[in-house]
Amino acid sequence: MEEQFEEDIEKSLNEALISCEKCHFCNTVCPVVDTRLTQGPFGITRAIYYGLQWNEFGSSLRDLVYSCTTCGKCDLMCKKVSRALPLTEIIEKAREFLLIEKMAGPMPDQVSVLKNMHVRGNPWGNPSHERTNWAQSLDIPFASKDNKVDVLYFVGCASSYDPQAQKIARNLTKILKQAGLNFGILENETCSGHEARRMGETGLFAYLSEANMEMFKEAEINHIVTGDPHSFYSFTQEYPDKCNSIKIQHYSQFFNELVDEGKLKFTAKLKKTVTYHDPCYLGRHSQIFEEPRKLIQSIPGVSLVEIENNKQDSDCCGIGGGRMWMEPPKSLLSSQAIAERRIHQAFDTGAEILLTACPFCNITLNDAVKSLEKEDSLAVMDITELIAMSL
Repeated sequence: MEEQFEEDIEKSLNEALISCEKCHFCNTVCPVVDTRLTQGPFGITRAIYYGLQWNEFGSSLRDLVYSCTTCGKCDLMCKKVSRALPLTEIIEKAREFLLIEKMAGPMPDQVSVLKNMHVRGNPWGNPSHERTNWAQSLDIPFASKDNKVDVLYFVGCASSYDPQAQKIARNLTKILKQAGLNFGILENETCSGHEARRMGETGLFAYLSEANMEMFKEAEINHIVTGDPHSFYSFTQEYPDKCNSIKIQHYSQFFNELVDEGKLKFTAKLKKTVTYHDPCYLGRHSQIFEEPRKLIQSIPGVSLVEIENNKQDSDCCGIGGGRMWMEPPKSLLSSQAIAERRIHQAFDTGAEILLTACPFCNITLNDAVKSLEKEDSLAVMDITELIAMSL
């Protein structure tokens, strides 16, 4: 489908959307829809279809197309009951079409985000020289041709700059040190480009992916570990040659290997009941479901209970697909409401801790707990924080 879209996006979109059976089942699993609203994947794709037919590409269509979290639940539903249309890809290609060919996108709030990625290498526009400030005093070496490392820790933008997500970076490096590994980070790491691609800016994605691949090559990197499922997905599914010459792992995969090899040992017993939220780009998009659970269950004293809608059916945290930097139209659920719905599901498990393995999820689910004033009832943590507590 990807190659077909590359030839003629408008023609391919038309052909794909004509195949829709109009069954509306995709709407039943969409995170931006609730019982009072009618939009969702079906409403978005119908709007794209008629926009193409009538050559109308105004702000109403743009707002709908950019409201998608790209979580991928609609793809699974369409595969179960209908034509198995790649609905998420269709929406992303519509964004590319609107942005590049019709100059009708992205959302106003996202214009500066894309510029920041290009100029400063991160969506928030933080100074690039501050990217490694989180690592000060931690004695983490910079990987280079002159300082070869066995493992490169690719930090990602959120864990580099966001105060909440920086905990993930600090804990992850603590764990790598505990295992006695020869690892490092890139002094000039830049954005993986994942969110640029989700917003339809494929040219910027290509620029950033080439920049990163060049840095990997210069530092002679052959093994990358990351705590960012978004970067992991792009590295393994979308980068040139899918980084085939480099071993790419999410930390949940790598840490399980270290546990199995006896290089990572947990000493403190934690009597905690936890539940786990599958991030969309680690679980549904990358099919990594068991590794995080195995890692959690390897921590002494920890009891794992499953949350409603888990694994393949996991609900979205609400801020994927570029929604972290925009407010959706009022006809669709806000990112905050989506996250709060997930928090209520976590409450229902009776768990003390809601674990996840993604900095985006960590940020929005923590914000949701605070907005509900439930910090005393439920803690939101990345798995790395729980591991660090047990070392």
